[in-house]
Amino acid sequence: MQCAEQCKFLYECIEGICQHKNFWPPTFIELIGILLTGVFSGFASLAGIGGGGIMVSIFTLFFNYSEKEAVLIVFVPVFGASLGNFLNLIKQVDPQSKEPIVNIRRAIVSCPIMIIGSITGILMNKFLSGTTFFIVAFLEYFIIKVLLKFIKQAMKETKIENERRRQQQNLLVQVELKDLSSEPKTDVLEKLLSNKEALITAFCIVGFILVGYLLRGARNFQSIIGIQYCGFGYWALTGGLIYAMYQAFQYVCDKFLENKSHKEEYMVQSFKAGIINGFGLGGGSFLVPLYISVGFSSIQSTGTSSFNILLTSFLAASQIIILGLININQAFQLFLLATIGCYVSSTIIFRELSIRDRLSVTMWSLVVFAAFACINLAIQFLRKWSAAGFSFSMLVDFQQIC
Repeated sequence: MQCAEQCKFLYECIEGICQHKNFWPPTFIELIGILLTGVFSGFASLAGIGGGGIMVSIFTLFFNYSEKEAVLIVFVPVFGASLGNFLNLIKQVDPQSKEPIVNIRRAIVSCPIMIIGSITGILMNKFLSGTTFFIVAFLEYFIIKVLLKFIKQAMKETKIENERRRQQQNLLVQVELKDLSSEPKTDVLEKLLSNKEALITAFCIVGFILVGYLLRGARNFQSIIGIQYCGFGYWALTGGLIYAMYQAFQYVCDKFLENKSHKEEYMVQSFKAGIINGFGLGGGSFLVPLYISVGFSSIQSTGTSSFNILLTSFLAASQIIILGLININQAFQLFLLATIGCYVSSTIIFRELSIRDRLSVTMWSLVVFAAFACINLAIQFLRKWSAAGFSFSMLVDFQQIC
Protein backbone atom coordinates (compact mmCIF):
# COMPACT_ATOMS: atom_id res chain seq x y z
CA MET A 1 0.00 0.00 0.00
CA GLN A 2 2.86 2.33 0.89
CA CYS A 3 4.54 1.54 -2.44
CA ALA A 4 1.34 2.37 -4.34
CA GLU A 5 1.12 5.75 -2.59
CA GLN A 6 4.70 6.59 -3.58
CA CYS A 7 4.28 5.71 -7.27
CA LYS A 8 3.95 8.67 -9.61
CA PHE A 9 1.31 9.14 -12.30
CA LEU A 10 1.07 6.20 -14.78
CA TYR A 11 3.21 4.01 -12.52
CA GLU A 12 1.99 0.99 -10.54
CA CYS A 13 3.33 -0.94 -7.56
CA ILE A 14 4.45 -4.35 -8.85
CA GLU A 15 6.16 -6.69 -6.35
CA GLY A 16 6.98 -3.74 -4.12
CA ILE A 17 8.56 -1.69 -6.93
CA CYS A 18 7.05 1.26 -8.80
CA GLN A 19 6.96 0.35 -12.49
CA HIS A 20 5.35 2.00 -15.49
CA LYS A 21 1.89 0.63 -16.28
CA ASN A 22 1.29 -1.38 -19.43
CA PHE A 23 0.44 0.68 -22.50
CA TRP A 24 -2.81 -1.19 -23.08
CA PRO A 25 -5.43 -0.11 -22.27
CA PRO A 26 -4.14 3.46 -22.64
CA THR A 27 -5.28 6.47 -20.64
CA PHE A 28 -6.42 9.54 -22.58
CA ILE A 29 -3.03 11.26 -22.32
CA GLU A 30 -1.25 8.05 -23.37
CA LEU A 31 -3.61 7.76 -26.37
CA ILE A 32 -2.53 11.25 -27.48
CA GLY A 33 1.09 10.19 -27.05
CA ILE A 34 0.54 7.04 -29.12
CA LEU A 35 -1.07 9.05 -31.94
CA LEU A 36 1.74 11.62 -31.91
CA THR A 37 4.33 8.82 -31.91
CA GLY A 38 2.70 7.32 -35.01
CA VAL A 39 2.60 10.65 -36.88
CA PHE A 40 6.09 11.86 -36.00
CA SER A 41 7.70 8.44 -36.45
CA GLY A 42 6.00 8.24 -39.86
CA PHE A 43 7.60 11.50 -40.98
CA ALA A 44 10.94 10.63 -39.35
CA SER A 45 11.09 7.16 -40.92
CA LEU A 46 10.15 8.51 -44.36
CA ALA A 47 12.91 11.08 -43.89
CA GLY A 48 15.40 8.23 -43.33
CA ILE A 49 16.06 8.83 -39.62
CA GLY A 50 14.91 7.17 -36.43
CA GLY A 51 13.32 10.20 -34.79
CA GLY A 52 14.56 9.14 -31.35
CA GLY A 53 14.93 12.73 -30.13
CA ILE A 54 11.28 13.51 -30.83
CA MET A 55 10.15 10.23 -29.25
CA VAL A 56 12.11 10.92 -26.05
CA SER A 57 10.21 14.21 -25.69
CA ILE A 58 6.86 12.45 -26.31
CA PHE A 59 7.63 9.74 -23.73
CA THR A 60 8.55 12.28 -21.06
CA LEU A 61 5.54 14.51 -21.75
CA PHE A 62 2.74 11.99 -22.40
CA PHE A 63 3.92 8.78 -20.68
CA ASN A 64 5.58 10.41 -17.65
CA TYR A 65 8.91 8.63 -18.15
CA SER A 66 12.00 10.29 -16.76
CA GLU A 67 14.47 11.49 -19.39
CA LYS A 68 16.90 8.72 -18.40
CA GLU A 69 14.22 6.02 -18.81
CA ALA A 70 13.01 7.49 -22.10
CA VAL A 71 16.53 7.55 -23.61
CA LEU A 72 16.93 3.84 -22.80
CA ILE A 73 13.59 2.51 -24.03
CA VAL A 74 13.34 4.70 -27.14
CA PHE A 75 15.29 2.16 -29.21
CA VAL A 76 12.37 -0.31 -29.02
CA PRO A 77 9.74 1.98 -30.64
CA VAL A 78 12.37 3.29 -33.09
CA PHE A 79 12.92 -0.32 -34.21
CA GLY A 80 9.16 -0.88 -34.46
CA ALA A 81 8.65 2.34 -36.42
CA SER A 82 11.54 1.48 -38.75
CA LEU A 83 10.04 -1.95 -39.41
CA GLY A 84 6.58 -0.48 -40.11
CA ASN A 85 8.05 2.06 -42.51
CA PHE A 86 10.20 -0.60 -44.21
CA LEU A 87 7.17 -2.84 -44.82
CA ASN A 88 5.49 0.12 -46.53
CA LEU A 89 8.42 1.40 -48.60
CA ILE A 90 9.79 -1.98 -49.72
CA LYS A 91 6.86 -2.31 -52.17
CA GLN A 92 6.97 1.31 -53.40
CA VAL A 93 8.77 2.93 -56.34
CA ASP A 94 9.93 6.48 -56.92
CA PRO A 95 7.03 8.20 -58.78
CA GLN A 96 9.51 9.95 -61.11
CA SER A 97 12.31 7.45 -61.77
CA LYS A 98 10.15 4.30 -61.26
CA GLU A 99 13.10 2.80 -59.36
CA PRO A 100 12.59 0.96 -56.02
CA ILE A 101 12.62 3.38 -53.07
CA VAL A 102 14.55 1.02 -50.79
CA ASN A 103 17.81 -0.23 -52.28
CA ILE A 104 18.74 -2.98 -49.82
CA ARG A 105 21.97 -3.88 -51.62
CA ARG A 106 23.36 -0.35 -51.28
CA ALA A 107 22.20 -0.08 -47.66
CA ILE A 108 24.21 -3.20 -46.79
CA VAL A 109 27.40 -1.52 -48.02
CA SER A 110 27.08 1.19 -45.36
CA CYS A 111 26.33 -1.20 -42.49
CA PRO A 112 29.79 -2.59 -41.45
CA ILE A 113 31.62 0.77 -41.42
CA MET A 114 28.68 2.40 -39.64
CA ILE A 115 29.08 -0.21 -36.87
CA ILE A 116 32.82 0.59 -36.64
CA GLY A 117 31.92 4.27 -36.37
CA SER A 118 29.36 3.51 -33.69
CA ILE A 119 31.96 1.62 -31.58
CA THR A 120 34.33 4.58 -31.99
CA GLY A 121 31.57 7.08 -31.18
CA ILE A 122 30.67 5.26 -27.95
CA LEU A 123 34.33 5.35 -26.82
CA MET A 124 34.55 9.06 -27.67
CA ASN A 125 31.30 9.68 -25.83
CA LYS A 126 32.72 8.04 -22.68
CA PHE A 127 35.98 10.04 -22.91
CA LEU A 128 34.13 13.33 -23.44
CA SER A 129 31.22 12.57 -21.10
CA GLY A 130 32.42 15.07 -18.49
CA THR A 131 33.17 17.76 -21.07
CA THR A 132 29.66 18.70 -22.13
CA PHE A 133 30.94 21.70 -24.08
CA PHE A 134 33.21 19.62 -26.32
CA ILE A 135 30.47 17.06 -26.99
CA VAL A 136 27.95 19.76 -27.89
CA ALA A 137 30.45 21.69 -30.03
CA PHE A 138 31.47 18.49 -31.85
CA LEU A 139 27.89 17.47 -32.56
CA GLU A 140 26.67 20.98 -33.41
CA TYR A 141 29.42 21.34 -36.02
CA PHE A 142 28.36 18.19 -37.90
CA ILE A 143 24.63 18.78 -37.49
CA ILE A 144 24.85 22.34 -38.86
CA LYS A 145 26.87 21.12 -41.87
CA VAL A 146 24.25 18.47 -42.59
CA LEU A 147 21.40 20.93 -41.97
CA LEU A 148 22.76 23.28 -44.65
CA LYS A 149 22.96 20.35 -47.10
CA PHE A 150 19.37 19.41 -46.34
CA ILE A 151 18.14 22.97 -46.89
CA LYS A 152 19.95 23.18 -50.22
CA GLN A 153 18.58 19.82 -51.38
CA ALA A 154 15.05 20.58 -50.15
CA MET A 155 15.01 23.90 -52.04
CA LYS A 156 16.28 22.16 -55.17
CA GLU A 157 13.60 19.43 -54.94
CA THR A 158 10.86 21.99 -54.29
CA LYS A 159 11.95 24.05 -57.31
CA ILE A 160 11.81 20.96 -59.56
CA GLU A 161 8.35 20.06 -58.26
CA ASN A 162 7.06 23.59 -58.78
CA GLU A 163 8.34 23.51 -62.35
CA ARG A 164 6.52 20.24 -63.01
CA ARG A 165 3.33 21.71 -61.54
CA ARG A 166 3.54 24.74 -63.83
CA GLN A 167 4.00 22.50 -66.86
CA GLN A 168 1.04 20.34 -65.90
CA GLN A 169 -1.21 22.87 -64.20
CA ASN A 170 -4.17 22.17 -66.46
CA LEU A 171 -4.16 18.42 -65.93
CA LEU A 172 -2.33 18.23 -62.58
CA VAL A 173 -4.75 16.14 -60.54
CA GLN A 174 -5.72 13.77 -63.34
CA VAL A 175 -2.16 13.13 -64.43
CA GLU A 176 -0.83 12.55 -60.93
CA LEU A 177 -3.67 10.28 -59.88
CA LYS A 178 -3.25 8.23 -63.03
CA ASP A 179 0.51 7.99 -62.57
CA LEU A 180 0.15 6.89 -58.97
CA SER A 181 -2.40 4.17 -59.72
CA SER A 182 -0.37 2.82 -62.63
CA GLU A 183 2.94 2.66 -60.74
CA PRO A 184 4.31 -0.87 -60.58
CA LYS A 185 4.23 -2.32 -57.07
CA THR A 186 5.57 -5.62 -55.87
CA ASP A 187 4.36 -7.88 -53.13
CA VAL A 188 6.36 -7.49 -49.89
CA LEU A 189 7.30 -11.18 -49.77
CA GLU A 190 8.31 -11.15 -53.45
CA LYS A 191 10.50 -8.11 -52.86
CA LEU A 192 12.15 -9.66 -49.81
CA LEU A 193 12.84 -12.90 -51.66
CA SER A 194 14.45 -10.98 -54.54
CA ASN A 195 16.87 -9.47 -51.99
CA LYS A 196 17.34 -12.69 -50.02
CA GLU A 197 21.12 -12.75 -50.30
CA ALA A 198 21.49 -9.12 -49.20
CA LEU A 199 19.08 -9.61 -46.27
CA ILE A 200 20.89 -12.74 -45.08
CA THR A 201 24.19 -10.84 -45.24
CA ALA A 202 22.71 -7.91 -43.28
CA PHE A 203 21.36 -10.03 -40.46
CA CYS A 204 24.54 -12.11 -40.33
CA ILE A 205 26.48 -8.89 -39.75
CA VAL A 206 24.07 -7.62 -37.07
CA GLY A 207 23.85 -11.06 -35.43
CA PHE A 208 27.66 -11.37 -35.38
CA ILE A 209 28.00 -8.00 -33.64
CA LEU A 210 25.25 -8.82 -31.13
CA VAL A 211 26.97 -12.11 -30.19
CA GLY A 212 30.29 -10.26 -29.99
CA TYR A 213 28.82 -7.74 -27.55
CA LEU A 214 27.44 -10.55 -25.38
CA LEU A 215 30.83 -12.28 -25.33
CA ARG A 216 32.71 -9.05 -24.61
CA GLY A 217 30.39 -7.60 -21.97
CA ALA A 218 30.10 -3.96 -20.92
CA ARG A 219 30.22 -1.73 -17.85
CA ASN A 220 26.70 -2.72 -16.79
CA PHE A 221 26.63 -6.20 -18.30
CA GLN A 222 28.86 -9.13 -17.40
CA SER A 223 30.44 -11.04 -20.29
CA ILE A 224 28.73 -14.41 -20.76
CA ILE A 225 32.20 -16.05 -20.89
CA GLY A 226 33.67 -14.08 -17.98
CA ILE A 227 35.81 -11.53 -19.85
CA GLN A 228 36.79 -8.72 -17.49
CA TYR A 229 35.47 -5.28 -18.45
CA CYS A 230 38.29 -3.15 -19.91
CA GLY A 231 40.74 -6.04 -19.51
CA PHE A 232 43.00 -7.41 -22.25
CA GLY A 233 40.30 -9.78 -23.51
CA TYR A 234 37.78 -6.94 -23.69
CA TRP A 235 40.00 -4.77 -25.91
CA ALA A 236 41.19 -7.77 -27.97
CA LEU A 237 37.59 -8.69 -28.72
CA THR A 238 36.73 -5.05 -29.51
CA GLY A 239 39.63 -4.93 -31.96
CA GLY A 240 38.49 -8.25 -33.41
CA LEU A 241 34.98 -6.91 -33.99
CA ILE A 242 36.35 -3.82 -35.75
CA TYR A 243 38.62 -5.94 -37.96
CA ALA A 244 35.76 -8.32 -38.78
CA MET A 245 33.52 -5.39 -39.77
CA TYR A 246 36.26 -3.95 -42.00
CA GLN A 247 36.56 -7.33 -43.76
CA ALA A 248 32.76 -7.45 -44.01
CA PHE A 249 32.86 -4.04 -45.69
CA GLN A 250 35.32 -5.32 -48.28
CA TYR A 251 33.06 -8.30 -48.93
CA VAL A 252 29.82 -6.34 -49.33
CA CYS A 253 31.55 -3.80 -51.59
CA ASP A 254 32.72 -6.60 -53.90
CA LYS A 255 29.32 -8.27 -53.75
CA PHE A 256 26.78 -5.44 -53.81
CA LEU A 257 28.47 -2.17 -54.90
CA GLU A 258 28.28 -1.80 -58.66
CA ASN A 259 30.32 1.41 -58.95
CA LYS A 260 33.54 0.77 -57.03
CA SER A 261 34.60 4.43 -57.35
CA HIS A 262 32.06 5.23 -54.62
CA LYS A 263 33.75 2.90 -52.14
CA GLU A 264 35.78 5.58 -50.34
CA GLU A 265 32.78 7.89 -50.05
CA TYR A 266 30.71 5.08 -48.53
CA MET A 267 33.50 4.43 -46.03
CA VAL A 268 33.90 8.06 -44.91
CA GLN A 269 30.22 8.99 -44.67
CA SER A 270 29.20 5.69 -43.04
CA PHE A 271 31.93 6.14 -40.43
CA LYS A 272 30.66 9.65 -39.66
CA ALA A 273 27.11 8.31 -39.40
CA GLY A 274 28.31 5.66 -36.95
CA ILE A 275 30.11 8.20 -34.76
CA ILE A 276 26.99 10.35 -34.52
CA ASN A 277 25.00 7.22 -33.71
CA GLY A 278 27.47 6.44 -30.91
CA PHE A 279 26.63 9.79 -29.32
CA GLY A 280 22.95 8.85 -29.19
CA LEU A 281 21.84 10.79 -32.27
CA GLY A 282 20.60 9.11 -35.43
CA GLY A 283 23.20 8.42 -38.09
CA GLY A 284 20.62 8.59 -40.88
CA SER A 285 21.25 12.30 -41.26
CA PHE A 286 24.68 11.47 -42.73
CA LEU A 287 23.55 8.53 -44.84
CA VAL A 288 20.93 10.53 -46.75
CA PRO A 289 23.52 12.98 -48.24
CA LEU A 290 25.72 9.96 -49.06
CA TYR A 291 22.98 8.25 -51.08
CA ILE A 292 22.09 11.52 -52.83
CA SER A 293 25.74 12.04 -53.80
CA VAL A 294 25.92 8.61 -55.46
CA GLY A 295 22.90 9.32 -57.66
CA PHE A 296 19.79 8.44 -55.67
CA SER A 297 16.75 10.72 -55.63
CA SER A 298 15.76 12.24 -52.29
CA ILE A 299 12.99 9.73 -51.63
CA GLN A 300 15.28 6.82 -52.60
CA SER A 301 17.98 8.20 -50.29
CA THR A 302 15.66 8.51 -47.30
CA GLY A 303 14.06 5.14 -48.05
CA THR A 304 17.42 3.36 -48.28
CA SER A 305 18.67 5.11 -45.14
CA SER A 306 15.57 3.88 -43.29
CA PHE A 307 16.75 0.29 -43.84
CA ASN A 308 20.06 1.14 -42.15
CA ILE A 309 18.07 2.57 -39.23
CA LEU A 310 16.09 -0.69 -39.09
CA LEU A 311 19.30 -2.71 -38.65
CA THR A 312 20.99 -0.42 -36.10
CA SER A 313 17.82 0.05 -34.05
CA PHE A 314 17.31 -3.74 -33.97
CA LEU A 315 20.84 -4.12 -32.60
CA ALA A 316 20.26 -1.44 -29.94
CA ALA A 317 16.78 -2.68 -28.98
CA SER A 318 18.07 -6.25 -28.61
CA GLN A 319 20.76 -5.11 -26.18
CA ILE A 320 18.25 -3.07 -24.15
CA ILE A 321 15.97 -6.10 -23.78
CA ILE A 322 18.83 -8.55 -23.05
CA LEU A 323 20.19 -6.22 -20.36
CA GLY A 324 16.74 -6.20 -18.74
CA LEU A 325 16.42 -2.41 -18.98
CA ILE A 326 12.80 -2.68 -20.10
CA ASN A 327 10.00 -5.06 -19.15
CA ILE A 328 9.48 -7.71 -21.88
CA ASN A 329 5.71 -7.20 -21.93
CA GLN A 330 6.05 -3.43 -22.23
CA ALA A 331 8.75 -3.81 -24.89
CA PHE A 332 6.43 -5.98 -26.98
CA GLN A 333 3.53 -3.52 -26.57
CA LEU A 334 5.76 -0.57 -27.52
CA PHE A 335 7.14 -2.45 -30.51
CA LEU A 336 3.69 -3.49 -31.73
CA LEU A 337 2.15 -0.02 -31.31
CA ALA A 338 5.10 1.66 -33.07
CA THR A 339 5.13 -0.87 -35.94
CA ILE A 340 1.39 -0.61 -36.67
CA GLY A 341 1.25 3.16 -36.06
CA CYS A 342 4.21 3.93 -38.30
CA TYR A 343 3.07 1.55 -41.06
CA VAL A 344 -0.32 3.28 -41.21
CA SER A 345 1.05 6.84 -40.97
CA SER A 346 3.93 6.14 -43.39
CA THR A 347 1.52 4.64 -45.93
CA ILE A 348 -0.89 7.58 -45.73
CA ILE A 349 1.84 10.25 -45.78
CA PHE A 350 3.68 8.67 -48.71
CA ARG A 351 0.50 8.24 -50.73
CA GLU A 352 -0.66 11.82 -50.18
CA LEU A 353 2.76 13.31 -50.96
CA SER A 354 3.03 11.17 -54.12
CA ILE A 355 -0.42 12.25 -55.35
CA ARG A 356 0.44 15.91 -54.83
CA ASP A 357 4.00 15.55 -56.20
CA ARG A 358 5.37 16.91 -52.92
CA LEU A 359 7.87 14.26 -51.87
CA SER A 360 10.28 17.13 -51.15
CA VAL A 361 8.40 17.34 -47.85
CA THR A 362 10.56 14.40 -46.71
CA MET A 363 13.64 16.60 -47.16
CA TRP A 364 11.97 19.51 -45.36
CA SER A 365 11.18 17.03 -42.57
CA LEU A 366 14.91 16.34 -42.32
CA VAL A 367 15.51 20.10 -42.09
CA VAL A 368 13.03 20.33 -39.21
CA PHE A 369 14.48 17.33 -37.35
CA ALA A 370 18.07 18.53 -37.80
CA ALA A 371 17.13 22.04 -36.64
CA PHE A 372 15.32 20.55 -33.63
CA ALA A 373 18.39 18.48 -32.73
CA CYS A 374 20.65 21.52 -33.08
CA ILE A 375 18.48 23.74 -30.85
CA ASN A 376 17.72 20.97 -28.34
CA LEU A 377 21.43 20.19 -27.88
CA ALA A 378 22.16 23.83 -27.06
CA ILE A 379 19.23 24.03 -24.63
CA GLN A 380 20.22 20.81 -22.84
CA PHE A 381 23.82 22.03 -22.54
CA LEU A 382 22.80 25.38 -21.04
CA ARG A 383 20.39 23.64 -18.65
CA LYS A 384 23.04 21.21 -17.38
CA TRP A 385 25.70 23.92 -17.17
CA SER A 386 23.42 26.23 -15.18
CA ALA A 387 22.50 23.32 -12.86
CA ALA A 388 26.25 22.87 -12.24
CA GLY A 389 26.56 26.55 -11.33
CA PHE A 390 28.28 27.39 -14.64
CA SER A 391 31.32 25.48 -13.44
CA PHE A 392 34.36 25.77 -15.71
CA SER A 393 35.42 22.20 -14.84
CA MET A 394 32.31 20.91 -16.61
CA LEU A 395 33.75 22.25 -19.88
CA VAL A 396 37.16 20.56 -19.67
CA ASP A 397 36.65 17.54 -17.38
CA PHE A 398 37.73 14.63 -19.58
CA GLN A 399 36.84 11.15 -18.32
CA GLN A 400 38.57 7.78 -18.42
CA ILE A 401 37.08 5.35 -20.92
CA CYS A 402 37.09 2.54 -18.34
